Amino acid sequence: MAIRIVTDSSADLPPPLAERWDITVVPCYVITDDRSFRDGVDISPDEFYARLESSSRLPTTAQPSVADFQEVYDELAGEGHQVVSIHISGKLSGTIDSANQARAALGEDGKARIEIVDSRLASIALGLLVLSAAQRARDTRSHTQLAESVRAEAPLTNAYFVVDTLEYLRKGGRIGKAQAFLGSVLSVKPILTLHDGEAHPLERPRSRERAFKRLVELTKETAPLRQLAVIHSTEPDRAEALRESLSDLLPADEIVVARFGPTLGAYLGPQALGVAFTRAGPSVTA
Repeated sequence: MAIRIVTDSSADLPPPLAERWDITVVPCYVITDDRSFRDGVDISPDEFYARLESSSRLPTTAQPSVADFQEVYDELAGEGHQVVSIHISGKLSGTIDSANQARAALGEDGKARIEIVDSRLASIALGLLVLSAAQRARDTRSHTQLAESVRAEAPLTNAYFVVDTLEYLRKGGRIGKAQAFLGSVLSVKPILTLHDGEAHPLERPRSRERAFKRLVELTKETAPLRQLAVIHSTEPDRAEALRESLSDLLPADEIVVARFGPTLGAYLGPQALGVAFTRAGPSVTA
């Protein structure tokens, strides 16, 4: 049997990549217009952003339930697989708690087959870590060894996100350290990064053009890179331009292009743009 990788939909992994590498994605929930939808199953990003911009109330999100994880773990463990389950930062979501409770409810044999990793990341930064784990899983015998290599690799992975406004983060209660930017002039387009499992303020360019340029500059300062992704909420053309601007770091066809799904889109809003990367560091083996 194999080592299988599980994550949640906040990883924003493009479905073809998840399918290619046998990654199981447990959907988070988004609640909008008094209806609950499974992210990536019951509602598409296009449908979500249309609702986000037309609704008078901001959507809310919910982590996968314990039962959602139990169903996945029962199936994979029952087939004889070992599992490494990698999830959004516990400081941003209760998803990791649901996963741990589901594992605890299994029998001893089932629990022994499952390792759970708090990535301390979010969105496609988490997605890159998950993708790397899935690529190594095929040549790894021990899921515990693979989980340790994932934990070692996580600090090499990060992201920069530009948001059009901080209002979605503020109203959604996920503002974190970025609250330091509140009260800035309206024209500011904040750049956020991930640190210690939370969103932290980095810079506050005064135009979208300057923010785009700084995304490119900041990313190039992290080189050399092993993995790279660009991500957007509602502007694929800007994401494609960003990928082209970074193609001297990795070939353009190796740069993942992703989209903020409803789970993160509820807090980042329309016109968000980002870059995630894994720095080339000490060799991570499993």
